[in-house]
Amino acid sequence: MPEFNLKQLLPLYQEVAILKYGGTLDFDRLERYMEPVRLGQEEFSRRHLEALQLDHLFPAWWKLPELKEDELEAMKSIFKNPGPKNEKVIQKLFDIFKNIEILSCLLRVICPQHYGIYSAPVENLLAIRAETPLKKYLIYLDNLTELQEAYGFKRIADVDMALFALCCLLNEEYLRQNPDYHEIYTNYLQNPNPIKKISARNALQRLRQENISCLELAECFLEIDPEIAGFLAGKELESTVNNLLLEEKGRSGLKKFKLASMPEKLEELVLRKVISDRVKEDMQKWWDTRNDCVHIDWSEASGEELASLKTNVVEMIEGIKLVRERIES
Repeated sequence: MPEFNLKQLLPLYQEVAILKYGGTLDFDRLERYMEPVRLGQEEFSRRHLEALQLDHLFPAWWKLPELKEDELEAMKSIFKNPGPKNEKVIQKLFDIFKNIEILSCLLRVICPQHYGIYSAPVENLLAIRAETPLKKYLIYLDNLTELQEAYGFKRIADVDMALFALCCLLNEEYLRQNPDYHEIYTNYLQNPNPIKKISARNALQRLRQENISCLELAECFLEIDPEIAGFLAGKELESTVNNLLLEEKGRSGLKKFKLASMPEKLEELVLRKVISDRVKEDMQKWWDTRNDCVHIDWSEASGEELASLKTNVVEMIEGIKLVRERIES
């Protein structure tokens, strides 16, 4: 199967947007109208806002606030060659519009080389998470730049449009089943690609920040992927056993333990009365579950087999929790 190429979706942007939303902004007209502002040939004014507002689909998606003269005055010259990811310009616009989508739309039609429109579909596709809308948009611009380099787009706005078209295919059954688009959709699902990597990175980075231990991470993955949950819980189990051995080594004064396998480590802990035979049996059972997660291919597993794995992983997680509570008490 051919690799997924995001650039395939750029020529489809308008027709996909028409099928889903009944149309799109007249970007060609707006870019031509705004170009003198970017080139510094004229100052930004209320008529430029009106040109955007009068586009037939703009009011369906956004509502421009009533701006005061001093706010318009503040925008007169900020759009002259703003350059990529200009945080000062973005912050100033956010202070005025209080809406990241509106300001991103304005930046996109004035400077399509460096800016794209921020919207809920692309936010969800790339799993963008941040404390403020401004930080989300800055992350989005970084993601667009990465995809621009990966796929060889000429402009950031082109990346944005291709991504938006992809969102339409992913979110609408009737579009992805369309013979003209189905192969693109299938290629996206079945192939690793930069978009999936960015999405996973964005999601996991925040997830890792909020869940310090592997056991906490295991619980996060439990419902969607018990295999990964078991692997992560197994890492926590191994860490717990190794720490118990290190503590016993410090108490006993022995210079080293010649232990390699988990059964040997557990047996040593029993001999030194660090854990009971019952706990050893439980830990060995959990380790067996960990080995199943690591070494068995679960991609072809039945629903019943996955349910059984999940049950074992739940027992593993809860059991490790109890052991750690006893250690720490």
